[in-house]
Amino acid sequence: MTNAADSTFWSFTLDLYGKSGVAPALIGLQDRLGLDVNMLLYCCWCGADGKVLSREDMKAVEAVAEPWQSEVVRPLRSLRRRLKGGFGAMPADRVEAYRKRVNELEIEGEHIAQNAMGRQPRGERQAGGSTAAAVAANLNAYLKLRHAPADAPERADLTTVLRACCPDATADEISASFA
Repeated sequence: MTNAADSTFWSFTLDLYGKSGVAPALIGLQDRLGLDVNMLLYCCWCGADGKVLSREDMKAVEAVAEPWQSEVVRPLRSLRRRLKGGFGAMPADRVEAYRKRVNELEIEGEHIAQNAMGRQPRGERQAGGSTAAAVAANLNAYLKLRHAPADAPERADLTTVLRACCPDATADEISASFA
């Protein structure tokens, strides 16, 4: 059973992830820095609601999601990626059909993680701050928590995500976000 926060987070994710450039940007951050796409999306979701997450908020959300991610979702992702392009002498069409089913399980696993994440602390609303500033603060705080560098490729990916999440943000807000 899901509650409103669960479905709202998932709906937000599907909308943002489907916007131009967002999926490759998030996957790039995941693959290069080992960041959790669901945590990046959680940072955006909270920030889009004007809420800034504390370090403790992020740690609480990670404590709920990380065991599931590491024991269920990441192994499924690894298997799905391993099967891409076939598997030795196995029939290519059957392997591809199997890979698609693994992908469906991986997505359902992400949804389950987001259901749990959606019930966690969502930060404090920042009076007078813009949505873009809240999203950027959350993303920067998550990178800091993970000790992840924000070099040029990462800044470009973060900017893509921020622009998609906050289309009304000014160019100055965007450019100052990950400097």
